[in-house]
Amino acid sequence: MLNGLWTPAGAAYQGVVSAGRNVETGGNIVTHRFVLKQKDKFGVEHKTLVSIVADEDTSQAHIEEMMGNAAESFMENVRTKYDKRPPTPAEKKKIGKALNEFRTHALKRVQSTNRKIYY
Repeated sequence: MLNGLWTPAGAAYQGVVSAGRNVETGGNIVTHRFVLKQKDKFGVEHKTLVSIVADEDTSQAHIEEMMGNAAESFMENVRTKYDKRPPTPAEKKKIGKALNEFRTHALKRVQSTNRKIYY
């Protein structure tokens, strides 16, 4: 809890920045900023800056709920996006050889007159 606001686990509260005035009500609009950090299952840390835009009359509970939803969404994204294990050095070499072979055949195909290699 910092500045009266609850922050999700793994979040670092950056503070409040004024974003201007609401045209309809004339009240202040503020942006609550915090940094989310999450490690994937391989130990690589991912982080993002999240900004919550709110009127001055927005309740503290609603702002905290928006922060919690943003944190939950970020953590779910990290879990699903970075779920695959990175390739091993042997697999990287095999992939590199396959790519080089493909590029070589593609270059031969472009250079041939009828765009066919095997004739």
